[in-house]
Amino acid sequence: MNALAPLQHAFQRRILGGDAAILDDVVGNAIASAGERVGVYVHAYASRLAEALENEFLTLRYAAGDEAGAAMFHDYVMATPSLHRNVRWYGRGLADFLQAAAPWQDTPAYAELARLDWMIGLAFDAKDEAGLVEADVAAIPFERWGEMILHLPQHVQRSVFAWNVGQVRQCRDRGQPCPPLRRLERPQAWIVSRQNLEVHYRELQSDEAAALDAIAAGRQFQALCEALCEWHPQEEVALRAAGLLKAWIGNGWIAGVELKG
Repeated sequence: MNALAPLQHAFQRRILGGDAAILDDVVGNAIASAGERVGVYVHAYASRLAEALENEFLTLRYAAGDEAGAAMFHDYVMATPSLHRNVRWYGRGLADFLQAAAPWQDTPAYAELARLDWMIGLAFDAKDEAGLVEADVAAIPFERWGEMILHLPQHVQRSVFAWNVGQVRQCRDRGQPCPPLRRLERPQAWIVSRQNLEVHYRELQSDEAAALDAIAAGRQFQALCEALCEWHPQEEVALRAAGLLKAWIGNGWIAGVELKG
């Protein structure tokens, strides 16, 4: 047993870093040399990581195609060691990798597609949280609404995209051909969330995105209303803010509320 641990570590170093020390302890034969035998495991390890990425980044693979998708996943595996025991988290850095690594950086939409896929995965895997209900807000005196600080649940994920990645995802989900990747005239804010074990996503209107930014920053409801003044006359802001809050509660986007005077 004392010799097993060093042998395992040597085997691990071969798989992860190419260290050849393990080959001295592997017996080859006429069918396969020691290097070929160990190479089976080296190849299998990388293949399983690439397979995990293929299953996680569905929109990216759909848009890039099988050949380019396989190549980018392979490049990521070769450049990125797995540091987590759960392979679910292995693709955390894929978007950043595609944004910086040649030749994938030449198509910025790839990084955004990876980011959208990761958001969808995070929304699906997020822990269950009891959402706010309208009665919780109704119990707060209206004159103190401005002091409310709302909290977003973990399943709510947001990002801003400069490319038509939302359209690409919609086409994939509908079983339609992939549209050409194109840069948008203006960046779009998108939100991903989970409701009843089903993931939903959509583009946010500019005022709604600004209001959610205020919530995410921990600002009071009054500051949210002030942000809406950029898009609405002052006399209409209260109604718009109340309407948004009602919709967010219905969507399960608000996990809690606190008052800070």
